[in-house]
Amino acid sequence: MLTDMLNVLVSTLETQGSVPGDFSYVPAGELVGRYSLVCDSERPDGTGCGCGRAFGGFTTHRSTTTAMVVERDMTEADWRKALYDTLVATGWAGLMRDDALAGLVDDLVEHDLHHIADIPVGTVLGRRAYNEGRGDDANTVDTLLERTRLPRLG
Repeated sequence: MLTDMLNVLVSTLETQGSVPGDFSYVPAGELVGRYSLVCDSERPDGTGCGCGRAFGGFTTHRSTTTAMVVERDMTEADWRKALYDTLVATGWAGLMRDDALAGLVDDLVEHDLHHIADIPVGTVLGRRAYNEGRGDDANTVDTLLERTRLPRLG
């Protein structure tokens, strides 16, 4: 029997608390992604409200600052559907034209699947996102940060 194994991001408590301002409201093991928009209060140094450090849970629609690369028996099409269902359930899809929604899904497939395809399973990641510029000229910078070897604070 053939299976489709795909590297995906899931919520984890590994390294949680190693970085000031860490938070996790997503149960460990839930699919997560970078589907939420980043507000203008986020800064390149990681300060701000926290939306630029957060991964969103596909089921609970809550946030966490830590995600782990795991291998799951699913296809890219399965992941796209899970993401699309999340965007519908959270209301983001209703705020977008169909072509913009399709473009967002394509962008997130590139950011969350293709970028982690070669990252070793078990790697813990954080996120730092912020907007460069304002208004129509704004460009979102969104970077994954390797956190696997961070010491736990406290």
